[in-house]
Amino acid sequence: MSVKLKSIACTENGFGGTVQLSGNTFGSTFQNLDVTGLRDTRPIFPFPAGPITIAEGETKSIIMSDVRFNLKTTNEPAELNPKVLKVMGELNNGLGSNSFLIRWDDFHLPHAPSPAEEPKDPAEFKLDYTTANLAITLTFIVWVAQVY
Repeated sequence: MSVKLKSIACTENGFGGTVQLSGNTFGSTFQNLDVTGLRDTRPIFPFPAGPITIAEGETKSIIMSDVRFNLKTTNEPAELNPKVLKVMGELNNGLGSNSFLIRWDDFHLPHAPSPAEEPKDPAEFKLDYTTANLAITLTFIVWVAQVY
């Protein structure tokens, strides 16, 4: 499974002007559907160039390589590969953390035409962060890169 942070959007900034946004996004795979049995954690977008400056109404596109996670396939014994991917983000400015889950049997995810290509319409998942004065949305794209 491949994951990329596609964009960061600021939908509200009650402070006016711009805000410096930083934090970390990462994915963890878990052996069990109840999100137990941590198997692997990998960074997705740890703000490698430092904080991003963003203003209300602005969306920043993120250029990055995909991060790959291995999840179970239907042909493997259940104990071989994890069954759940949890994508998490932690942001500064009091925005805190948020996450979404993808199960190994989530069949709506598009498949890439080849391991080196993205599909034309990858699935989008959003993480929304809100305080009294600030609202940020991280948009991730996810697809099945290769089935073994």
